[in-house]
Amino acid sequence: MKNIDLGFGAKLAVLLPLLLNLSASYATENQTMDTPDAGPASSSSSSPISGAQTYSLTDAQRADLAAKAETGDAEAAFRLSLYYTFASSDEAQRIRWLTIAAKAGHVVAQHNLAYDLYMSGKDLAGAAHWAAESAKNGNAEAGDLLKEIEAARAKARGSHP
Repeated sequence: MKNIDLGFGAKLAVLLPLLLNLSASYATENQTMDTPDAGPASSSSSSPISGAQTYSLTDAQRADLAAKAETGDAEAAFRLSLYYTFASSDEAQRIRWLTIAAKAGHVVAQHNLAYDLYMSGKDLAGAAHWAAESAKNGNAEAGDLLKEIEAARAKARGSHP
């Protein structure tokens, strides 16, 4: 794979299958995040939720998730990275929370961070580290990504894999 900068749409096409690995209960929990007084989300609800609604958070919810993430809650940090990817489009905050989630052991965050670092071409060593961590933690797809990263690293050093 050539190391090129893909646009947001292409990145989304690559990352979307990984994002879909979110548990059904976690996605259902987010259906009512904008209405704190609402009861649990019902699977028989007649109104579907949009992608923006799925990732939207109130200021209070962001503050709560940030507090949890800062104390090591990988899922809270990953949830914030999704918010900053899809609802807010704040690249610096997205990378910040994605990195926190990866460091806390979130397998999908580790893979996504490895992919981002690889595609940017700025930190192939970091990309290799996070791909290896994700693979070590059970993500079979991360092994393929690691092979691509290692090939890019070898090419950058002027050798062949």
